[in-house]
Amino acid sequence: MRSLVIDASVATRFLLEEDYAEQAQDVLEEFIEGNLDLSAPRLIMAEVGNAMRTAVARGIVGDVEASGMYSKLLDLGLGRIELTDEDHRRILELSIRRKMSFYDAVYVYCSKVNGAALLTADDSQVRCAEGEAEVVHLRDFRKRSAAS
Repeated sequence: MRSLVIDASVATRFLLEEDYAEQAQDVLEEFIEGNLDLSAPRLIMAEVGNAMRTAVARGIVGDVEASGMYSKLLDLGLGRIELTDEDHRRILELSIRRKMSFYDAVYVYCSKVNGAALLTADDSQVRCAEGEAEVVHLRDFRKRSAAS
């Protein structure tokens, strides 16, 4: 089974209609069907929660709808990657060395230490991760059945 670490740019597309939303739905389908193992650091829930709050503020979704969508994400059973204080020190070093945000470095670090490719819809995240961890842009994700 393929294993991927996902970032908030992917998880947000599970809920909201954005570019590459179709590929995000393919990822979600593969996960639900048991063909894909998805994990993420706990940070993802704060980032997606903020994206949902922003969507409500912009009138994209209503508050009740956003709450329901967010609950579905929480209930998916994504693997949660726990980080220690030492991990956070290393993430800061990675962030400084690679000149990327600490948030982006969390996902790159998790991908690297878990030996799973990082799946992202963020072009800058792809550039930051290259050479540090395996990274796949969401636009390039192919369902197992489509790849056969």
